[in-house]
Amino acid sequence: TLGIQITNKVKYLGIYITSRCGTLKEDNYLKLKQQIATDLAKWENLQLSLIGRISTIKMNVLPKILYLFQTIPIRIDKKFFDDLNKLVSRFIWQGRKARIKFKLLQDARIRGGFALPNWEIYYQATSLMWIKEWITLRNNRLLTLEA
Repeated sequence: TLGIQITNKVKYLGIYITSRCGTLKEDNYLKLKQQIATDLAKWENLQLSLIGRISTIKMNVLPKILYLFQTIPIRIDKKFFDDLNKLVSRFIWQGRKARIKFKLLQDARIRGGFALPNWEIYYQATSLMWIKEWITLRNNRLLTLEA
C-alpha cells in the first residue's frame, strides 16, 4: 500500500458512513441509543418536575433522533423504539413505577396529554418525507446518474 490507511467507516457530519449498509444501524442508531442512556443517567439526579423532564427529552433527545431519522432512511425494528421508551420512562419517573400511562404522556396537550415525543410517529413521518422526495424527484440529472 502507498501509506494510505483504509478504514471501514468514516464519520461525516455526525453520521458514520460505513463500507457495508448492514452496519449503518449498529454504528449510528445503537450508538446513539447508548449515548442517550448515558446522558439520561447523568441528568437523572437533577431536581426537575415532570414537565421539566419531558422538556429535557424534547430539547436534548428529540433533535438527535430526528437527525438520524432524516439522514439515514433505513428500516428500524420495534425493539429500538421500545428500548428508547424504556430509557425515557426510567428518566421521567426516576426509576420508580410510572404514575401515568406512557401513551397518555405521548398524547397531544389538547387531549390532556403531555406531548412527549412518540418516536415511531416521527420515524414514519421522516420516512414519508423520503418517499415524497423520491417520487417527486425534480433533479433529472440524478435520474441519468442512477440509470
